[in-house]
Amino acid sequence: MKKILISTFILLLALSFSVNLAFAEKPHFKGGFKKLDNQVVAEVEPNDAMEEANPIHNLDEVQGYITEGDLDFYKLDMLRNGEFTLYSYLGNDYYDNRNYFTDYSVTLYDVNGNTIATSEYFYDDETDNYYRYLNSRLEKGTYYISVNREEYAYSMGSQEYYLWPEISYDADFTINSLTANLPSPQIERKVITFQTSASKTGLQYQYSIQNKVVRSFNTASAYQWKPTVPGTYTIKVEARDPAIPSAVVEKEISYVINPYKPDFAVASITPNIKSPYLIGKTITFATKITTRSNYSGLQYQFSVNGKVVQAFGTKGYLSWKPTGAGRYYIKVEVRRSQYPNRIVSRQLSYDITDGKVYVSSLKANMSSPRPTSTSIKWTAWGKGVNLEYKFSVYQNKKWKTIKNYSSKNYVYWKPKSAGVAKVQVTVRSKLSKKTATRTNSFTIFKPSYFSTPTLKSDISTKQAAGTYFFFTAKSSGKYLEYRFRVYNGYYWYTVQDYSSSRYLYWAPYYSGKFKVAVDVRQKGTKKVKTKKLSLDIRESPNSSFNANYDIYYNSGYLRVTNYGYNNIKVTKMQFLNNSKVIYTYYPKNWITIGRTYQTYYFYPKKAVSQFSYNTVIKVYYTYDGLTHTAYLYRN
Repeated sequence: MKKILISTFILLLALSFSVNLAFAEKPHFKGGFKKLDNQVVAEVEPNDAMEEANPIHNLDEVQGYITEGDLDFYKLDMLRNGEFTLYSYLGNDYYDNRNYFTDYSVTLYDVNGNTIATSEYFYDDETDNYYRYLNSRLEKGTYYISVNREEYAYSMGSQEYYLWPEISYDADFTINSLTANLPSPQIERKVITFQTSASKTGLQYQYSIQNKVVRSFNTASAYQWKPTVPGTYTIKVEARDPAIPSAVVEKEISYVINPYKPDFAVASITPNIKSPYLIGKTITFATKITTRSNYSGLQYQFSVNGKVVQAFGTKGYLSWKPTGAGRYYIKVEVRRSQYPNRIVSRQLSYDITDGKVYVSSLKANMSSPRPTSTSIKWTAWGKGVNLEYKFSVYQNKKWKTIKNYSSKNYVYWKPKSAGVAKVQVTVRSKLSKKTATRTNSFTIFKPSYFSTPTLKSDISTKQAAGTYFFFTAKSSGKYLEYRFRVYNGYYWYTVQDYSSSRYLYWAPYYSGKFKVAVDVRQKGTKKVKTKKLSLDIRESPNSSFNANYDIYYNSGYLRVTNYGYNNIKVTKMQFLNNSKVIYTYYPKNWITIGRTYQTYYFYPKKAVSQFSYNTVIKVYYTYDGLTHTAYLYRN
């Protein structure tokens, strides 16, 4: 049984219903779609003629209302040549915007009333709204803008609208040059002065490096820069006339800053005692330097785990006494004093231990239980330094060592007798001689009898494609695991591998003769018993229905569109109010062959007086040998 979303049209007092199995959801209402950033300029009436036009300016946000027969005019003064763009939005709410965005227009005129540009509309998917816009290059002077509704827009009523004018003026000057007092490239930490010259005086200048403003607009045409990071930089200057700040001219140059290259290297940092070592002992780390010139001016800094323990100075070694266990990273940084940001470093790791040993885990490579003579790999993970591992097994009331102390943290065990065994690992530190153990239980069994499984489905084995089946298997015996396979008419494939689960939730997605098999075995054994179940999967219907009933004329129709390849036969149609049947019709020969559509008419003996906006139409039909139903709702 399927619930289907449909669209509804009301013609006079007739009610119309439609359904399509491949439907798209109705869009949800989006509130807050009129986002205004600037102060709103409200329309002032009367402004129905050019002589009464409201003045507006660049970046104003204009709010107005247009009614039947209304025509709103606005006046715009271009201070100089430039590009003019206007955006507009119409609608008291989301739905009015959808219904009436084509029922109005915005027009740009010159001072003599000649049309320069008429708006076009576009859809903005970010706000899910329709807007109008116009764009034109204009010369200095006065212009007019009108907002008017189309003559055919009878149902539009009074609508709110917004206008957003934007002006980009042309500059009346040029930047002649942008120069540096030092040629590129230069080494870091040198002061470089950039100078700008322009064709007009009284300008303001703004400098940016890598698109980041480093000095805002002011009257100084020069800028000093001291780079500390090497790289290729884009230096940009922007110039503007304070009288027209939106008219900006810019110029860019590229400048390369090279790094200072150290003339020395850190050959090594060496402890006087090898890692690992115990807490509370002093360890000395010495630095070895190789240089192409001399050692004068070198400074050394030492850090442990990123924390500075000896700041930059002339001492090239560190004496360190750890107070806690763990892995430490000893780092030395070396630099020349005149280039403090050019540092050469070297790091080593060093382990400090308290001598304690921990066993974090002991795991087998397979789960319990397992049959006798199975090779099982046990792996232990310990914490400590210089660890070695010993493995033992408890069976038949005694412990037996199966692998003595070694650096390998794993062992292979092949049990011969059944029962619950204990496997134990003992981990010790060669440095401190301390030990720790961990023990796990594992069940070993001898293979025994188990029955051939049963396999049942929760629904009939004849279904439409896409229907989910819930299969249940059952077999008597111990330590069982189940695997489910499907035969699709060509080959078998596994849909659920061996596990303790006796259930399968699965759906075939195309028609045909299928088989579902369950395989049962005792865990870890090879003997398998199987049960199969055959499925008859029919084609799933691909169709749409559209129904209409006219109360006044007491007549209706059902339009059936069959996208599939089998015939659709409508066997019954009902009208329901709150699940109560108020009318039933049994058609004869309402058969729609595959890949076609057909319209069928019906005439009740008397008008269905209870038919209303809330009435649901239920259609019963057969497709590819199966019975289906469809519910037709108002949208």
